Parts: sequence; structure tokens; C-alpha cells
Amino acid sequence: MEKKQINLLLVDDDPADRKLTQLALRDGLYNIALQINTADSLASCLEAIRSGNIDLILLDLGLPDSRGMVTIDQVRQTSPDIPIIVLTGLSDEEIGVEAIKRGAIDYITKPVNQTVLKTRIGIALQTVELKQKLLQLANTDGLTNLDNRRHFFDILDREILRSKINGTDLSVMMLDIDHFKSTNDTYGHRGGDDILRQMGQILKENIYPLDFAARYGGEEFIVLMPATSPIKAAQAAARLRKVIDRYQWKVGENTISITASIGLASIDAYNLVNSYDIVEKADAALYAAKRRGRNCVICWDEVNGEQEDDHPDNRVYRELQRKVGSLVKQLQSHALGTISAFTRALDMVVKEPYLLHHGENVRIYATAIAQEMGLSNELCERIGHAALLQDIGKIVVPPQILKKTTPLSNEEMAIIKQHPSAAARILEPVGLFSLELQIIKCHHERFDGKGYPAGLKGREIPIGARILALADALDAMTSTQSYRKPKSINDAVAEIHAGSNTQFDPEVVEAFNKVYANHKGDWPLSAAFTEVPAAAATS
Repeated sequence: MEKKQINLLLVDDDPADRKLTQLALRDGLYNIALQINTADSLASCLEAIRSGNIDLILLDLGLPDSRGMVTIDQVRQTSPDIPIIVLTGLSDEEIGVEAIKRGAIDYITKPVNQTVLKTRIGIALQTVELKQKLLQLANTDGLTNLDNRRHFFDILDREILRSKINGTDLSVMMLDIDHFKSTNDTYGHRGGDDILRQMGQILKENIYPLDFAARYGGEEFIVLMPATSPIKAAQAAARLRKVIDRYQWKVGENTISITASIGLASIDAYNLVNSYDIVEKADAALYAAKRRGRNCVICWDEVNGEQEDDHPDNRVYRELQRKVGSLVKQLQSHALGTISAFTRALDMVVKEPYLLHHGENVRIYATAIAQEMGLSNELCERIGHAALLQDIGKIVVPPQILKKTTPLSNEEMAIIKQHPSAAARILEPVGLFSLELQIIKCHHERFDGKGYPAGLKGREIPIGARILALADALDAMTSTQSYRKPKSINDAVAEIHAGSNTQFDPEVVEAFNKVYANHKGDWPLSAAFTEVPAAAATS
């Protein structure tokens, strides 16, 4: 394990005593790499504290320019947070006790016993190291390993003051991952966490050395750019946006596209504001970037202080957004109806009654499970769409295979396994069902990784696909098909329970149990269609 360096300041005017103390500590302690700095007076001690990063002070109270308790008082006034261990004569233990009352953490009597010295200082250094670790945890976002929002504002306050003193510009960049909720809904929270971690790494690798990146909250990140003009900040933001856009984002085995919207705010040394003002400006610029289509950079100057709710352009924008959203919904509805009609026509050619009602049955099952799991209304609706669209891929499967009453050969099974990917290829050019496409493509994956077409496992499988898999299996098991009679609902439920954690997601199974308890009188929905084809009746 790599040793953590801790800086100790040894303050003693006796060269021989300093040498003995340094020799006692030369091997380091408790896996701690020790950097020993020395001072021979109170003045040089205070100078070292002001100019260096001191973690622990070993302080002799008998200095040429200061003696007794006033020495501790002077050190603590200069830096109240640095722990102090007092060195005192053998007959001065009462002074050591008084020193602790004044704020020292311990005392060591002179002449120094090397074993005692190493032990006492080792304990103190372990305390210092623990304090450093706790401080790092308090300042760090656990998911991305970037600094957190609280620490960002601490640094921002310091840098604003530095800008005032040095007469330099300062810029802040606020960044938001576009459509993150949709990504989270598709790939689950684990997938969303993967995206956030990758964004944290991108920021670490693509900001300038003096810049400071933090996770602001949720899918929002913020970058402080000290001594950076508006022009340079805009150039840096544009470069970062391109890096994000071109990055090969990984969620499990999937490579997906992610973009980000960026807002910028800059201030100069003569027009400095407080930390919250500049962050609010960057935030306003960020939301202007999202309103203008996302995946772009907007500066505060472009926003120009407009009030989003009152400005006529924003009212026009919101009305246009509402109309476009309504139009997309209408297009989705028309496309869904057309594709569903086409699928029913295919079912009539195949003459498999099960397929005529399969999509609607699965939609009802899947939507109920999704609602029980607390998914968003939009995602519940999109899972329902996927249930209605899933069978379109069976166009690649010859009717004789779909109607076959004997076991399928390996070649025939390989053709059957093509239908999820075929459905995705058919739907992709439509451009209206991107989320449904991912759900359909993955709904024959298994929770244990033994499904198809990609062999995804666990939460690598989109949550919508995990739900659709169970709903699809429930209807298939309880429906009359050419190659077998239906199972009873009790047998189907028992088979679903048996497949928990192998074929099915246990959380989805649990949600199904709760939903089924409320629908025992209505399910299976296939019970309303009792026609048995001749092939099945004679099998």
C-alpha cells in the first residue's frame, strides 16, 4: 500500500535534541511517510505554518523568543486546527497537563525516550491521517469521486477572493446530462450510475490543471475556472461538449450516445459578485441551452438577464414545445395503430389465434407491473407500446415454423431468435420508438445472462425489457397455441416463481405477485379466447 505523506513541524532550539528526535522518527510510522520540517524559534515556527502545509507540530516550550504557555497560544492563534504535541522537561509534567488544557493534544517529557516518542507520535499521526480521510469523504461525491457541492462553494469563495486580490477573471461552467431520466428508465439506476461515473472521469481528464470540477447534484456537474476569461471559458466548454458527444459511453455491454448541455457565467475583477450569484447565472445559461435544443453551450451574456416566465420569446417557445410534443404523440399513435394492424394481418396469415390477442394481453400485464414498481407514467406508456409492437419482428419467421407442433430444430430455433433484433431493425427508421426499440430488442434476455440476442445479465437488461419478459411469458403460458395446450394460471404463476433470479428479475416477480393478488378474478386474460385449433385439439 502506498504511504500517505504527513508533514510534521519540529520546533526546538536545541540542535542535539532535534537530531535525536529526527533519528527516532526516520523510519516512518504505521505506514505513514513522514516529512519532517524544523524550526528553532517561535518566529520561524509561525512562518513555516503560514507558508507550508503542516499536519502536526512537535513544540518545545522553551524557545529563544517565547517561553511557556504563551508559545501555545501564539501557535494556536496562527493556526487553530493543527494538532500540537508539547515537549517538556521531566520535572515539568504539570506544565504538560496545563498545555493540554490550553489546546495541545499530548505532551512528551524530555529527555526523549525513542520508543515512547515513536508510539505517542505514531498515535497522533494516525489521528491526523484519519481526520484527513474523513475530510476527504466529507468533501467528495462517493459515486463520481469528484468534489461535492458543499466543497465546491468553499473553493469558489476562496477563488473569488483571489480574483479580487489578483485582478483576474473567473468563470463557472455548469453542465447537465441530456435526457438522463430516459437513460435511467431504460437501463435502470445502475446504468445511470455508470453514466455518472464516466462523466466524472471525463471531467477529470478534460479540464485544465487549475480548474476544479464537482458534482453539483443529480446529473448536474459544475466546473470552476480560475483566471479564465469568457472567451477562453467558451472555448473550453465547446471542446468539452465535443468530447462528451463523441465519447463511447458504456452501459453493461451496450455502447450508447450521451450529450450534455452547458451554461457559462464569467465575472471580472472589477465586477465580482458572491458565489451564489455567479452559480445562478451559470444555471440560467444552462437552462437556456436546454431550451434551445440541448447539446450546446450558452453563455450568460446571451441570456442577458431575461426572465424565462415573462419574456414573449419564452412564451412562444413553450407553446411551440407543447405543439411539437402533441404532434409527436399523434404520430406515435398513428404509427402504433398502423404497425399493430400490420401485425394482426400477419397473425391472420399464420392463422395462430394466440397472436391476435397476445400484444394487448401483454400490454395490460406489463403496464400493471410497471405501475406497481413506481415507474414514471411515460415509461409505463412506452412499455405498453413495446408490448403491442414486439410481434412485428416475427415477419422474418416463416409461418410453418410459427405453427409447428413438433419440437424445433436448432436451425429453426436460430430463426425464431432473430425476431427481437428484426423488430428493432424495422422500428428504427420510424424514429418514434427509440425507447420501445431497446425494450423489444432485449425482452428475451434472461436475468441469469442465458437469454438472447446479446446474453445480457441482471440490470444490464433495461427495466422495461425485464418487465416485458415476464408479461410475455405469462400470456404465452396461459394461451392456447398450436404446439401445446395452455397452462392453468396457478401453474403459470408457479413457473414464474421458479424462474425468479434465473429467467426473471426478482423485483419484477415481486411486483407481479402484488398485482396478481388484485387481479385473480380477471387474469389470465387469454381465458376469454377459448378457441382451440385442430392441431392442438388432436395433439
